[in-house]
Amino acid sequence: RSCIQVSSTRNKLSFSQDNQSVTSTGNLCSEEEIHSIQKKYEDLQRQLGEMEYQNGELAYQLRKEDESLQSSKLQLEEKIAEYNALTRQLESALEEGKKMVAEEWEKMSYKEQAFQTKLLLLEAEVKKKQEEKKQLLCLFHHNEKHHEVHLKELENTLQKSENKNQSIQNYVQFLKDAYVTMFG
Repeated sequence: RSCIQVSSTRNKLSFSQDNQSVTSTGNLCSEEEIHSIQKKYEDLQRQLGEMEYQNGELAYQLRKEDESLQSSKLQLEEKIAEYNALTRQLESALEEGKKMVAEEWEKMSYKEQAFQTKLLLLEAEVKKKQEEKKQLLCLFHHNEKHHEVHLKELENTLQKSENKNQSIQNYVQFLKDAYVTMFG
């Protein structure tokens, strides 16, 4: 926009100079008109200088903004590169973590299967021992009853034997007494 204004101002100056020479040669102007035209020319020259100065300032600002933009672009590219590197690291760590979880899950599954197998074996062993205990208790109770019966039989036999023994002793005593009585 500024360049267009400068170009327009130059065109006006050029047109003004052409008019001035035409006027001075073709028509004689009064000094006031010449002075007025000269004043306008000087104003336009000053405006042109200001415009060129402003153009220089704008060009300087544009260069600064372009440098700033290039710097920001470089920083952005560095940040993107860092982000991409971090993303790759995170993806790698995630994959490693998934692998470790799968391995641990497999180990736990294997351990659980081994534990379940061992538990089933122990339960079978407990049932077997309980069955053996039950059989032993039955055998023990059977033997205990058998021993009680046998003990009673022995007690009865002993009692009979003692009774018989007592009868024999009584008979021997009777014989002794009878012998002493008869033979003195």
